[in-house]
Amino acid sequence: MTSECAPLLYAELLSNIRQTSLAVSLGSASDASTRVVVAADGENVELQHHGQSHTLRLPSKVALGGAILPIQRPGASTLSWRLPLGQATGLDASSSTESSTWTATDLKVGSPVACRQCQAVVVSQDMVTIWKDLPSENWAEMMEFWHCHKPDDHDHNHGGHGDHHHHDDKSNGISTNGQNTKADDKSLAARGYGASSVISAQQSVGFVDLTTLLFVEQDCSNITYSLSTPEHGSQERQVVVSDENSSQVRSLNVFCSSCQAQLGFYNFRTAAVTLLKWQISCDSISNLSPGLEECLAATLISTIARSASSKSLLLPITETIATTEEEGEGIGKDKVVHIWVLNTGIVYASSANGAAVATRRPGAGSGTLAIKLLYRLVSREEADRMLDSLTGDAQEVNIPVKAIQEVMQHLDQSNTLLPATERVFKEWKVGLLRR
Repeated sequence: MTSECAPLLYAELLSNIRQTSLAVSLGSASDASTRVVVAADGENVELQHHGQSHTLRLPSKVALGGAILPIQRPGASTLSWRLPLGQATGLDASSSTESSTWTATDLKVGSPVACRQCQAVVVSQDMVTIWKDLPSENWAEMMEFWHCHKPDDHDHNHGGHGDHHHHDDKSNGISTNGQNTKADDKSLAARGYGASSVISAQQSVGFVDLTTLLFVEQDCSNITYSLSTPEHGSQERQVVVSDENSSQVRSLNVFCSSCQAQLGFYNFRTAAVTLLKWQISCDSISNLSPGLEECLAATLISTIARSASSKSLLLPITETIATTEEEGEGIGKDKVVHIWVLNTGIVYASSANGAAVATRRPGAGSGTLAIKLLYRLVSREEADRMLDSLTGDAQEVNIPVKAIQEVMQHLDQSNTLLPATERVFKEWKVGLLRR
């Protein structure tokens, strides 16, 4: 006698058409015992099959309270419906654009920054007197553009279009007046970005972007610098780069000195200790503790807004050194994760792996806000060809190798939350990233 798979219930809010899609994988053929009922309050559905009962709380309240849903194909093992939403249902959750990661206004001034794994403090309390958001996710490219196309560069006509550079923009602190340019540069530099080619860390200032926090080296403590693993590192950065090849070193790995967890890296170009948000703890007004999923989701949304491209390639940060020999091969090295975002704001509920118990949102049922996407592994050579192609639409997203491997694990796990018939599309797998 073969064992029967447990039924899986999956619901997804389709706010644009005011419906909730419901899919049920029974694990065996439907029969006279199979029945799917919407609760009287419209907030739950109950499946009865082969003498067992399974309940799923819907991501949003539906209008068919108390209805018995028709089984269109008797004997089928997969069932699906579209349920109209209730009249009073709020749709703010699916269309929400609020960030689920820290911002400068969310972080508390003077908050200590600690290793999330062992809670060892790496930036002491009251060390940071101000938090500042970096200008955008692609701030490094912005700095290079500013450096090459300063408004006072009258000699650079760029094919007769130089007049576009000759204007005053007081709102941005930019002026074409030569005598004011240096003052403008100093003003921008004081905010962390200016006519220099990079953003430099500043004492007592915490810079914030979508995935990291940047600090000057003097503001940090209890961290170990290393070219490879923490065992080969030192709490004195100068000791690590004192060898003859120091001029070729672009970045160092940064570890927690207490538990050896990798917290980020030290970038010589920005003279900054860059800490990954999902590796650290910090006091915030929203009480958020963004994980890797939320940080990547925010990055993908920002990439789409900036480039209008829904496809991305997750590539390792090239300036960091691999921490183990095994990282020379595998996901993140010779294999690259190719992502194609389908929807940046869905709300779903799944009975798999206990996912039926989800975050309650007043007036919007129960569900998890997420990005729905397709993903696959491609070779590094194919990824490079896509990025180099003039017609390619894939954008490069850089995160550490270990993070890429964890993302792949998250996506594979999320794939099991979906009904079996909805897990694959051609050569792609379907995945979810929490927002």
